[in-house]
Amino acid sequence: MKNYILFLLKSKVNINIKGSNIEKFIKRLKNNNIEILNINYISKDEINVKIYKNDYDKVISIKTIYEINILDYFGIVRIKNNILNSKFIIIMVVIALIFLYIVTNIIFSVDIITNDSKMEILLKEELSELGIKKYNFKKSYNDIQKIKQEILNKYRSDIDWIEIENIGTKYIVRFEPRIESIENKDTPLRHIIAKKDCIIKSLDISNGQIIKGLNSYVKKGDIIVSGYVDLNGSVKDTVSSIGTVYGEVWYKVEVTYPFKYYESIETGKKNKVIVVKFLNNDIELFNFNKYKTKNIEEETIFKNNILPIKLVYQLQRETRVINETLDEDELIKKASLLAKEKIENKLKDNEYVSNYKVLSKSVHEDSITLNIFFSVVEDVTSYQNIEEYKEEIKDEI
Repeated sequence: MKNYILFLLKSKVNINIKGSNIEKFIKRLKNNNIEILNINYISKDEINVKIYKNDYDKVISIKTIYEINILDYFGIVRIKNNILNSKFIIIMVVIALIFLYIVTNIIFSVDIITNDSKMEILLKEELSELGIKKYNFKKSYNDIQKIKQEILNKYRSDIDWIEIENIGTKYIVRFEPRIESIENKDTPLRHIIAKKDCIIKSLDISNGQIIKGLNSYVKKGDIIVSGYVDLNGSVKDTVSSIGTVYGEVWYKVEVTYPFKYYESIETGKKNKVIVVKFLNNDIELFNFNKYKTKNIEEETIFKNNILPIKLVYQLQRETRVINETLDEDELIKKASLLAKEKIENKLKDNEYVSNYKVLSKSVHEDSITLNIFFSVVEDVTSYQNIEEYKEEIKDEI
Protein backbone atom coordinates (compact mmCIF):
# COMPACT_ATOMS: atom_id res chain seq x y z
CA MET A 1 0.00 0.00 0.00
CA LYS A 2 2.82 2.39 0.93
CA ASN A 3 4.66 1.69 -2.34
CA TYR A 4 1.43 2.21 -4.27
CA ILE A 5 0.88 5.65 -2.69
CA LEU A 6 4.51 6.62 -3.41
CA PHE A 7 3.99 5.55 -7.03
CA LEU A 8 0.89 7.73 -7.33
CA LEU A 9 2.63 10.74 -5.82
CA LYS A 10 5.83 10.42 -7.91
CA SER A 11 5.99 13.14 -10.60
CA LYS A 12 5.19 12.08 -14.16
CA VAL A 13 4.58 13.89 -17.43
CA ASN A 14 2.54 13.10 -20.55
CA ILE A 15 4.23 14.36 -23.74
CA ASN A 16 3.25 14.55 -27.39
CA ILE A 17 5.92 13.58 -29.97
CA LYS A 18 5.63 14.36 -33.68
CA GLY A 19 8.03 13.39 -36.44
CA SER A 20 8.90 10.74 -38.99
CA ASN A 21 10.16 7.28 -38.02
CA ILE A 22 8.58 7.36 -34.54
CA GLU A 23 9.53 3.73 -33.78
CA LYS A 24 13.21 4.61 -34.15
CA PHE A 25 12.81 7.43 -31.61
CA ILE A 26 11.08 5.06 -29.16
CA LYS A 27 14.09 2.72 -29.35
CA ARG A 28 16.37 5.67 -28.71
CA LEU A 29 14.38 6.50 -25.56
CA LYS A 30 14.77 2.95 -24.26
CA ASN A 31 18.48 2.88 -25.09
CA ASN A 32 18.89 5.99 -22.90
CA ASN A 33 17.21 4.19 -19.94
CA ILE A 34 14.09 6.33 -20.19
CA GLU A 35 11.22 4.30 -18.76
CA ILE A 36 8.04 4.52 -20.85
CA LEU A 37 5.06 4.19 -18.52
CA ASN A 38 2.41 4.40 -21.22
CA ILE A 39 2.29 4.91 -24.98
CA ASN A 40 -0.64 5.92 -27.20
CA TYR A 41 -0.33 5.97 -30.99
CA ILE A 42 -2.15 8.91 -32.60
CA SER A 43 -0.86 8.24 -36.14
CA LYS A 44 2.26 6.79 -37.73
CA ASP A 45 4.04 10.10 -37.11
CA GLU A 46 2.56 11.08 -33.74
CA ILE A 47 2.39 9.49 -30.29
CA ASN A 48 1.57 10.40 -26.71
CA VAL A 49 4.01 9.01 -24.13
CA LYS A 50 3.91 9.05 -20.33
CA ILE A 51 7.32 9.15 -18.63
CA TYR A 52 8.83 10.19 -15.28
CA LYS A 53 9.37 13.94 -15.07
CA ASN A 54 13.04 13.38 -14.16
CA ASP A 55 13.56 11.84 -17.62
CA TYR A 56 12.04 14.77 -19.52
CA ASP A 57 15.34 16.66 -19.87
CA LYS A 58 16.94 13.52 -21.38
CA VAL A 59 14.13 13.34 -23.96
CA ILE A 60 14.69 16.99 -24.92
CA SER A 61 18.45 16.40 -25.25
CA ILE A 62 17.98 13.59 -27.79
CA LYS A 63 14.93 14.85 -29.69
CA THR A 64 16.88 16.16 -32.78
CA ILE A 65 14.20 16.82 -35.47
CA TYR A 66 11.20 15.73 -33.37
CA GLU A 67 8.60 18.17 -32.04
CA ILE A 68 7.83 17.56 -28.33
CA ASN A 69 5.11 19.22 -26.22
CA ILE A 70 3.97 18.59 -22.63
CA LEU A 71 0.29 17.61 -22.44
CA ASP A 72 -0.20 17.02 -18.71
CA TYR A 73 1.46 16.42 -15.36
CA PHE A 74 0.80 13.68 -12.79
CA GLY A 75 1.71 13.05 -9.12
CA ILE A 76 3.20 15.71 -6.86
CA VAL A 77 3.73 18.21 -9.68
CA ARG A 78 0.07 17.99 -10.67
CA ILE A 79 -1.03 18.46 -7.06
CA LYS A 80 1.27 21.50 -6.72
CA ASN A 81 -0.06 22.99 -9.96
CA ASN A 82 -3.66 22.45 -8.89
CA ILE A 83 -2.93 24.04 -5.51
CA LEU A 84 -1.25 27.02 -7.18
CA ASN A 85 -4.14 27.37 -9.64
CA SER A 86 -6.65 27.11 -6.78
CA LYS A 87 -4.71 29.13 -4.18
CA PHE A 88 -7.27 31.93 -4.18
CA ILE A 89 -10.09 29.44 -3.49
CA ILE A 90 -8.01 27.70 -0.78
CA ILE A 91 -7.22 31.03 0.91
CA MET A 92 -10.90 31.97 0.85
CA VAL A 93 -11.87 28.55 2.28
CA VAL A 94 -9.32 28.92 5.11
CA ILE A 95 -10.57 32.43 5.90
CA ALA A 96 -14.15 31.17 5.81
CA LEU A 97 -13.24 28.31 8.16
CA ILE A 98 -11.56 30.67 10.62
CA PHE A 99 -14.59 32.97 10.49
CA LEU A 100 -16.94 29.98 10.90
CA TYR A 101 -14.94 28.74 13.89
CA ILE A 102 -15.01 32.15 15.55
CA VAL A 103 -18.72 32.73 14.87
CA THR A 104 -19.79 29.26 16.07
CA ASN A 105 -17.72 29.54 19.25
CA ILE A 106 -18.85 32.98 20.40
CA ILE A 107 -21.85 33.43 22.70
CA PHE A 108 -24.39 36.02 21.52
CA SER A 109 -26.94 35.68 24.32
CA VAL A 110 -27.30 34.35 27.88
CA ASP A 111 -30.90 33.53 28.88
CA ILE A 112 -31.71 32.93 32.56
CA ILE A 113 -35.03 31.10 32.93
CA THR A 114 -36.68 32.37 36.14
CA ASN A 115 -39.52 34.51 37.49
CA ASP A 116 -37.33 35.80 40.32
CA SER A 117 -36.03 39.15 38.99
CA LYS A 118 -33.75 39.69 41.99
CA MET A 119 -32.07 36.30 41.57
CA GLU A 120 -31.85 36.85 37.81
CA ILE A 121 -29.83 40.05 38.33
CA LEU A 122 -27.53 38.36 40.87
CA LEU A 123 -26.92 35.37 38.63
CA LYS A 124 -26.33 37.54 35.55
CA GLU A 125 -23.62 39.51 37.39
CA GLU A 126 -22.08 36.35 38.82
CA LEU A 127 -22.03 34.56 35.45
CA SER A 128 -20.53 37.64 33.77
CA GLU A 129 -17.66 37.73 36.30
CA LEU A 130 -17.04 34.02 35.61
CA GLY A 131 -16.90 34.55 31.82
CA ILE A 132 -20.45 33.51 30.87
CA LYS A 133 -21.54 36.61 28.96
CA LYS A 134 -22.27 37.97 25.48
CA TYR A 135 -19.46 38.08 22.91
CA ASN A 136 -17.18 35.79 24.92
CA PHE A 137 -15.90 32.46 23.63
CA LYS A 138 -17.69 29.31 24.76
CA LYS A 139 -16.38 27.58 27.86
CA SER A 140 -15.21 23.96 27.92
CA TYR A 141 -17.25 21.26 29.65
CA ASN A 142 -14.86 21.23 32.64
CA ASP A 143 -15.01 25.02 32.98
CA ILE A 144 -18.83 24.93 32.98
CA GLN A 145 -18.84 22.32 35.76
CA LYS A 146 -16.46 24.46 37.87
CA ILE A 147 -18.60 27.57 37.32
CA LYS A 148 -21.77 25.70 38.36
CA GLN A 149 -20.10 24.42 41.52
CA GLU A 150 -18.74 27.86 42.37
CA ILE A 151 -22.23 29.39 42.08
CA LEU A 152 -23.79 26.60 44.18
CA ASN A 153 -21.15 27.12 46.87
CA LYS A 154 -21.72 30.88 46.95
CA TYR A 155 -25.53 30.72 46.93
CA ARG A 156 -25.96 27.52 48.93
CA SER A 157 -28.96 28.90 50.84
CA ASP A 158 -30.70 30.24 47.71
CA ILE A 159 -30.07 27.68 44.94
CA ASP A 160 -30.70 23.93 45.09
CA TRP A 161 -29.24 23.14 41.63
CA ILE A 162 -28.22 24.99 38.47
CA GLU A 163 -27.80 23.94 34.84
CA ILE A 164 -25.93 25.86 32.12
CA GLU A 165 -26.83 24.50 28.67
CA ASN A 166 -25.12 25.56 25.44
CA ILE A 167 -27.47 25.63 22.44
CA GLY A 168 -25.84 27.00 19.29
CA THR A 169 -24.50 30.45 20.10
CA LYS A 170 -26.33 30.99 23.37
CA TYR A 171 -26.37 29.73 26.94
CA ILE A 172 -29.64 28.81 28.66
CA VAL A 173 -29.36 28.92 32.45
CA ARG A 174 -31.91 27.13 34.62
CA PHE A 175 -31.90 26.83 38.39
CA GLU A 176 -34.08 25.54 41.20
CA PRO A 177 -34.43 27.81 44.24
CA ARG A 178 -33.88 26.17 47.61
CA ILE A 179 -37.14 26.00 49.52
CA GLU A 180 -36.77 26.03 53.27
CA SER A 181 -39.19 23.86 55.16
CA ILE A 182 -41.03 26.36 57.31
CA GLU A 183 -43.79 25.17 59.56
CA ASN A 184 -46.90 27.33 59.48
CA LYS A 185 -50.40 27.44 60.82
CA ASP A 186 -51.68 25.16 58.06
CA THR A 187 -49.43 22.24 59.10
CA PRO A 188 -51.70 19.49 60.47
CA LEU A 189 -51.27 17.95 63.88
CA ARG A 190 -49.30 14.73 63.40
CA HIS A 191 -46.99 12.00 64.64
CA ILE A 192 -43.72 11.10 62.91
CA ILE A 193 -43.88 7.39 62.10
CA ALA A 194 -41.49 4.89 60.50
CA LYS A 195 -41.75 4.56 56.73
CA LYS A 196 -39.97 1.14 56.85
CA ASP A 197 -38.74 -1.48 59.27
CA CYS A 198 -35.40 -0.14 60.54
CA ILE A 199 -33.00 0.63 63.37
CA ILE A 200 -33.01 4.34 64.20
CA LYS A 201 -29.57 5.90 63.53
CA SER A 202 -30.25 9.63 63.63
CA LEU A 203 -32.94 11.96 65.01
CA ASP A 204 -33.16 15.65 64.06
CA ILE A 205 -36.36 16.74 65.83
CA SER A 206 -37.48 20.33 66.46
CA ASN A 207 -41.03 19.66 67.66
CA GLY A 208 -42.86 16.72 69.23
CA GLN A 209 -42.10 14.15 71.90
CA ILE A 210 -39.52 11.46 71.05
CA ILE A 211 -40.88 7.98 71.80
CA LYS A 212 -38.16 5.84 70.17
CA GLY A 213 -34.49 6.69 70.73
CA LEU A 214 -31.27 5.93 68.87
CA ASN A 215 -30.59 2.27 67.97
CA SER A 216 -34.24 1.38 68.66
CA TYR A 217 -35.74 -1.19 66.30
CA VAL A 218 -39.06 -0.04 64.83
CA LYS A 219 -41.50 -1.57 62.38
CA LYS A 220 -43.21 0.23 59.55
CA GLY A 221 -45.93 2.50 61.00
CA ASP A 222 -44.53 2.64 64.55
CA ILE A 223 -44.65 6.09 66.18
CA ILE A 224 -41.16 7.55 66.60
CA VAL A 225 -42.07 11.13 67.55
CA SER A 226 -45.49 11.74 69.08
CA GLY A 227 -47.62 14.81 68.54
CA TYR A 228 -49.14 14.30 71.97
CA VAL A 229 -47.04 16.10 74.60
CA ASP A 230 -47.06 14.05 77.80
CA LEU A 231 -46.37 15.41 81.27
CA ASN A 232 -46.49 13.30 84.41
CA GLY A 233 -48.34 10.54 82.62
CA SER A 234 -51.08 12.62 81.04
CA VAL A 235 -51.40 14.45 77.70
CA LYS A 236 -51.13 18.23 78.11
CA ASP A 237 -50.95 19.42 74.49
CA THR A 238 -51.19 18.36 70.83
CA VAL A 239 -48.57 19.58 68.32
CA SER A 240 -47.30 18.90 64.81
CA SER A 241 -44.17 16.78 65.03
CA ILE A 242 -41.35 18.32 63.00
CA GLY A 243 -38.03 16.73 62.07
CA THR A 244 -36.24 13.99 60.18
CA VAL A 245 -35.46 10.43 61.19
CA TYR A 246 -32.73 8.33 59.56
CA GLY A 247 -32.79 4.59 60.01
CA GLU A 248 -30.78 1.58 58.91
CA VAL A 249 -32.79 -0.51 56.43
CA TRP A 250 -31.82 -3.67 54.55
CA TYR A 251 -31.89 -4.82 50.93
CA LYS A 252 -30.93 -7.93 48.98
CA VAL A 253 -29.54 -7.28 45.52
CA GLU A 254 -28.73 -9.79 42.77
CA VAL A 255 -26.13 -8.75 40.22
CA THR A 256 -24.46 -10.57 37.30
CA TYR A 257 -21.07 -9.49 35.94
CA PRO A 258 -19.21 -11.05 32.95
CA PHE A 259 -15.59 -12.27 33.08
CA LYS A 260 -14.91 -10.32 29.87
CA TYR A 261 -16.45 -6.87 30.01
CA TYR A 262 -16.51 -4.19 27.30
CA GLU A 263 -18.43 -0.95 27.37
CA SER A 264 -18.07 2.40 25.63
CA ILE A 265 -19.70 5.13 27.70
CA GLU A 266 -20.21 8.74 26.55
CA THR A 267 -18.86 11.11 29.21
CA GLY A 268 -21.10 14.03 28.24
CA LYS A 269 -18.22 16.11 26.88
CA LYS A 270 -18.61 17.40 23.30
CA ASN A 271 -16.39 19.05 20.70
CA LYS A 272 -17.36 20.80 17.47
CA VAL A 273 -14.40 20.49 15.10
CA ILE A 274 -13.51 21.37 11.50
CA VAL A 275 -11.43 18.53 9.98
CA VAL A 276 -9.34 18.42 6.79
CA LYS A 277 -9.26 14.88 5.35
CA PHE A 278 -6.29 14.24 3.07
CA LEU A 279 -5.73 10.67 1.82
CA ASN A 280 -5.92 8.63 5.06
CA ASN A 281 -5.01 11.54 7.35
CA ASP A 282 -7.40 13.64 9.47
CA ILE A 283 -6.16 17.13 10.40
CA GLU A 284 -8.29 18.75 13.11
CA LEU A 285 -8.29 22.56 12.98
CA PHE A 286 -8.26 24.57 16.23
CA ASN A 287 -8.95 21.49 18.35
CA PHE A 288 -6.93 21.95 21.54
CA ASN A 289 -8.78 19.32 23.56
CA LYS A 290 -8.60 16.08 21.61
CA TYR A 291 -10.36 12.96 22.88
CA LYS A 292 -8.62 9.55 22.96
CA THR A 293 -11.89 7.73 22.15
CA LYS A 294 -15.02 9.31 20.74
CA ASN A 295 -18.23 8.92 18.77
CA ILE A 296 -18.41 11.10 15.65
CA GLU A 297 -21.23 12.66 13.62
CA GLU A 298 -19.85 14.07 10.36
CA GLU A 299 -21.09 16.49 7.72
CA THR A 300 -19.20 17.40 4.51
CA ILE A 301 -18.53 21.13 3.97
CA PHE A 302 -16.25 21.03 0.92
CA LYS A 303 -14.96 18.29 -1.39
CA ASN A 304 -12.44 18.55 -4.24
CA ASN A 305 -13.14 16.18 -7.15
CA ILE A 306 -9.55 16.43 -8.39
CA LEU A 307 -7.50 16.35 -5.20
CA PRO A 308 -7.93 13.65 -2.52
CA ILE A 309 -8.98 16.34 -0.01
CA LYS A 310 -12.20 16.99 1.85
CA LEU A 311 -13.36 19.42 4.53
CA VAL A 312 -15.87 18.16 7.10
CA TYR A 313 -17.66 19.36 10.22
CA GLN A 314 -17.57 16.88 13.11
CA LEU A 315 -19.57 16.70 16.31
CA GLN A 316 -17.32 14.62 18.60
CA ARG A 317 -18.62 13.01 21.78
CA GLU A 318 -15.96 11.80 24.19
CA THR A 319 -16.24 8.17 25.32
CA ARG A 320 -14.75 6.20 28.19
CA VAL A 321 -13.92 2.63 27.15
CA ILE A 322 -13.98 -0.21 29.67
CA ASN A 323 -12.31 -3.35 28.31
CA GLU A 324 -11.23 -5.87 30.92
CA THR A 325 -10.84 -9.59 31.61
CA LEU A 326 -11.13 -10.45 35.31
CA ASP A 327 -10.39 -13.40 37.58
CA GLU A 328 -12.98 -14.55 40.13
CA ASP A 329 -11.75 -12.36 43.02
CA GLU A 330 -11.66 -9.25 40.85
CA LEU A 331 -15.07 -10.13 39.45
CA ILE A 332 -16.64 -10.38 42.91
CA LYS A 333 -15.19 -6.99 43.81
CA LYS A 334 -16.40 -5.37 40.57
CA ALA A 335 -19.88 -6.92 40.84
CA SER A 336 -20.17 -5.79 44.48
CA LEU A 337 -19.18 -2.22 43.57
CA LEU A 338 -21.66 -2.23 40.66
CA ALA A 339 -24.49 -3.32 42.98
CA LYS A 340 -23.43 -0.68 45.54
CA GLU A 341 -23.41 1.97 42.83
CA LYS A 342 -26.95 0.98 41.77
CA ILE A 343 -28.13 1.38 45.37
CA GLU A 344 -26.32 4.73 45.80
CA ASN A 345 -27.81 6.15 42.59
CA LYS A 346 -31.26 5.92 44.20
CA LEU A 347 -30.25 7.59 47.47
CA LYS A 348 -30.81 11.23 48.43
CA ASP A 349 -28.51 13.66 50.23
CA ASN A 350 -27.38 12.42 53.65
CA GLU A 351 -28.33 8.82 52.78
CA TYR A 352 -25.56 6.24 52.36
CA VAL A 353 -24.61 2.56 52.24
CA SER A 354 -23.26 1.69 55.69
CA ASN A 355 -22.25 -1.93 55.01
CA TYR A 356 -22.67 -4.83 52.60
CA LYS A 357 -21.91 -8.54 52.49
CA VAL A 358 -21.93 -11.20 49.77
CA LEU A 359 -24.46 -13.87 50.80
CA SER A 360 -23.96 -16.30 47.91
CA LYS A 361 -22.33 -16.59 44.49
CA SER A 362 -22.97 -18.65 41.34
CA VAL A 363 -20.07 -18.99 38.91
CA HIS A 364 -21.06 -19.56 35.27
CA GLU A 365 -18.96 -20.16 32.17
CA ASP A 366 -18.73 -16.49 31.21
CA SER A 367 -20.05 -14.62 34.28
CA ILE A 368 -20.72 -14.65 38.02
CA THR A 369 -23.98 -13.94 39.86
CA LEU A 370 -23.90 -12.56 43.41
CA ASN A 371 -26.59 -12.14 46.04
CA ILE A 372 -25.54 -9.23 48.24
CA PHE A 373 -27.00 -7.97 51.52
CA PHE A 374 -26.88 -4.18 51.95
CA SER A 375 -27.37 -2.06 55.08
CA VAL A 376 -28.43 1.44 54.07
CA VAL A 377 -29.01 4.50 56.23
CA GLU A 378 -31.85 6.49 54.70
CA ASP A 379 -34.65 8.91 55.52
CA VAL A 380 -37.48 6.85 57.07
CA THR A 381 -39.65 9.82 58.04
CA SER A 382 -43.37 9.49 57.45
CA TYR A 383 -46.39 11.14 59.04
CA GLN A 384 -49.70 10.22 60.62
CA ASN A 385 -52.30 12.92 61.15
CA ILE A 386 -53.94 13.07 64.57
CA GLU A 387 -56.84 14.82 66.25
CA GLU A 388 -56.31 17.45 68.89
CA TYR A 389 -56.35 15.86 72.31
CA LYS A 390 -59.11 17.16 74.57
CA GLU A 391 -59.20 16.14 78.19
CA GLU A 392 -62.57 14.84 79.27
CA ILE A 393 -64.13 16.92 82.05
CA LYS A 394 -66.48 14.97 84.35
CA ASP A 395 -69.30 16.71 86.13
CA GLU A 396 -68.98 16.47 89.91
CA ILE A 397 -72.02 15.10 91.78
